[in-house]
Amino acid sequence: MSIVKSSKWYFALGGLTIVAIVAGLVLSAIPSASAKPSLAADAGGPRSITVVGTGSATAAPDLATLQVGVDTVNASPEAASRENDEKMTAVIDALKAAGIAEKDIRTAFYNMYAEQRYRPDTGEATGEYVYHVSSSVSAKMRDLQKVGAILSSAIQAGANNVSGVTFSIEDTRALEAVAREKAIVDAKARAQSLAQLSGVKLGGVMVVSEVISGGPVFYDRAALGMGGGGSPIQPGQLEVSMQIQMSFTIE
Repeated sequence: MSIVKSSKWYFALGGLTIVAIVAGLVLSAIPSASAKPSLAADAGGPRSITVVGTGSATAAPDLATLQVGVDTVNASPEAASRENDEKMTAVIDALKAAGIAEKDIRTAFYNMYAEQRYRPDTGEATGEYVYHVSSSVSAKMRDLQKVGAILSSAIQAGANNVSGVTFSIEDTRALEAVAREKAIVDAKARAQSLAQLSGVKLGGVMVVSEVISGGPVFYDRAALGMGGGGSPIQPGQLEVSMQIQMSFTIE
């Protein structure tokens, strides 16, 4: 501390020294050179590395779902509906005769709408209508070698609208277990790589969670040919993919 006869104030706000001259007193405060800055990570808990690992497993599908239907058109709504019912009944009978259980057949869609008729020369409405009736059923089958033949049978019975054939694995739990195990191995490898690249040592597991998405099964592999006659149907292979998020401490 030094004494100066003055009453002025001086503030050096941009530096680390504050000097105040009040009634002849000069006070100076300079921080110690040994002071060290603190890191935010030190006050926020243990440092960690978080990664997401991915694993997958493939298998051939064991379930096919067919959606077949009938579209009818008639000037009479009653006639259009009756014709559709008759043809749809014949299609369902053909599916049952092909070996599909009744419990595996369900109505998927039914719709009726009126279409206004117009004069081709003037474009004016005629006041007449035609009625469209559409219906379809969804059928599950487990003998995939017969998919093409069953589709052909349904078409011969009157089906004129085939919405699609989808393949799936009825029970994916075993494949999910394999994919999950691979995802954990992948996550550990990713975390170890990040630790080495960052120059730190990987510690123990803090948190493990499964990343849930829309569904584990999707098409991925090359299609395989099928026999059995009828339309050429290729189920290919399906892949189950799992993602696991893991957090590790940094030692």
